Amino acid sequence: MSDPENPAKPATTPRTPLPPLVSATARIASLAAKDLMAEDGSAVDRRLFVDEAVYRLEQERIFAKCWLYLGHDSALPENQSFFTTTMGEDPVIVVRDKTGRLRAFLNSCSHRGAKVCRVDSGTARFFKCPYHAWTFSTEGELIAVPRITAVYGDSLDRSQHGLREVPHVDTFGGMIFASWDPEAPTLRAYLGDMAFYLDLMLSRMDGGTEVIGGVHKWTIGVNWKIPAENFAGDHYHVPSTHGAGVEMGFRSQLTNNGYCIQTGNGHSIGSERGGAQQGTAVPTEYEGFMKQMRSELVAKYGETADAFVPIGVGTIFPNMSFLDSARFRAFRVWHPRGVDRIEVHSWCVVDKALPPELKTAVRRQYSLAFGPGGIFEQDDGDIWQSVQDALRGHIGRQGRFHYRMGLGRETTTSERYGPPFPGSCSDMLMTEANQRAFYRHYATVMADPTS
Repeated sequence: MSDPENPAKPATTPRTPLPPLVSATARIASLAAKDLMAEDGSAVDRRLFVDEAVYRLEQERIFAKCWLYLGHDSALPENQSFFTTTMGEDPVIVVRDKTGRLRAFLNSCSHRGAKVCRVDSGTARFFKCPYHAWTFSTEGELIAVPRITAVYGDSLDRSQHGLREVPHVDTFGGMIFASWDPEAPTLRAYLGDMAFYLDLMLSRMDGGTEVIGGVHKWTIGVNWKIPAENFAGDHYHVPSTHGAGVEMGFRSQLTNNGYCIQTGNGHSIGSERGGAQQGTAVPTEYEGFMKQMRSELVAKYGETADAFVPIGVGTIFPNMSFLDSARFRAFRVWHPRGVDRIEVHSWCVVDKALPPELKTAVRRQYSLAFGPGGIFEQDDGDIWQSVQDALRGHIGRQGRFHYRMGLGRETTTSERYGPPFPGSCSDMLMTEANQRAFYRHYATVMADPTS
């Protein structure tokens, strides 16, 4: 977020950027980014999931440029509350400063680089480096240096050594996003047409949404793009990968009666018509709430709105995904931890106005299905890791993955469903149109860092 007195100027003193360290291998990967996949996204080279040079370039071209989801603003309930997370592999502190303004800082002391905050969340008036005790305010300013006069005399200008601030922080419907890129478009422009569908998910009751139960974290041995493209709209895997869950009644049998919508910038959603039906064991009171919510949306957007709520699964490029079902909502981030490893952060999301007993019921359904021990989560994690394992060898990394399902069956969403529904749409649920859109945007961003 920019300084409110001067929107073009970051709140902390800007530093002169160092020239990028780009290896010869990374330059080759950059030049070949579009050559490693079909122009329409229908075939993707396996090396994109195992090549270290490609992965390092992703940190520069994607995670240091795109808007990234950090967390929900309900996790920062008061001034000087904070949580820690990462943007790509860069650790950051997300804080509501003493005036209530949202900020994000690189979690690294400007003196010698140690993390100045080593807990997940809390409240603090300052952040103190454990190495040499340099101390920073929640505004990122260097406010204390031990024995400063004795060891530095008057040579240390504290105003030049604050925490490095993320230049852009913004919110949408309670979701906190940030971008390291000083020239980044606005968050609203980056979300584009996805904002319309996020609004369907986040603005169903007065007061908006909140996360409950904190954040679940676990690791999986897989490249970050595999789960991101899965949540972008891979419904084809549900009958086979999640067959046991269907038989146990955790969700209904999947049909091909649905949609996959690409909203631009690599973002997409997909669902069965009438919403993702995650089983039938929904409390009667919650069923009533859903019925009322649908009727309000139909009154606002027309009869078609009933087909789009809950909105199903989706991915906001590059690595934030969500699941909005008839039983719960879940947000997750696939944090890269190397070319073949991720740390998953997952939250249960509810409407603030929902009665406490229904929040408890929703949280229970989330935990059973998509918490770290959830039946569907276990299915996915096992398969994703097996994909990565099969790519490790010299032969396994040769060839391409194929995404040709439903090719050529896309049209505008408004043509198929009528206004005001934006984006491009396929006329069936089991298609790989959303994955193709994801990889087309990926190729564009990787080949041109200004995209």
